[in-house]
Amino acid sequence: MATARRKQTIEYRLLVEPVHDETLKKDGILFHLETTTLFANFSYQIDVKDTIEKATMVWTLHGLRPPSMNMPESGVAQFSKVYFDLPKKITFTLVKKDNVRASVDLVFSKASVTATKAKDNFLKIYTDRQLFETMRPTDRQPPEHKPEIQREQPSQATKRKKH
Repeated sequence: MATARRKQTIEYRLLVEPVHDETLKKDGILFHLETTTLFANFSYQIDVKDTIEKATMVWTLHGLRPPSMNMPESGVAQFSKVYFDLPKKITFTLVKKDNVRASVDLVFSKASVTATKAKDNFLKIYTDRQLFETMRPTDRQPPEHKPEIQREQPSQATKRKKH
């Protein structure tokens, strides 16, 4: 009997694009990760530990950090980093809790990035900033509304008698 496979929701969006750093006068590759979840109180920073070995880049997620300024602002959680002198082709892997992984092969040229489809559906890859910005509302998940809990008055039987 065939089992129905549940569609996994997209939790993270990754923009990978070539950039030029005017200060360093170098070309690099920008990796910009953001959650699809919109946070109502803060726009958090994603805590990422990155490792690069030969043609493999691994980002391990370690949770969310509140912003350095405690100004209330809604938004998605984000992490960005520019890498210089990467090989022309790498395998990028995003690791979330419980060692769940999403991998994608990336090929870099001076003017563009080509990506294969991520091997797990919780990560959506973009190589075009305009498409990344245009699709943000479609990819986004609204904040989770938690039910308001109202407590009932204690019944007469549970009230303590004063002696």
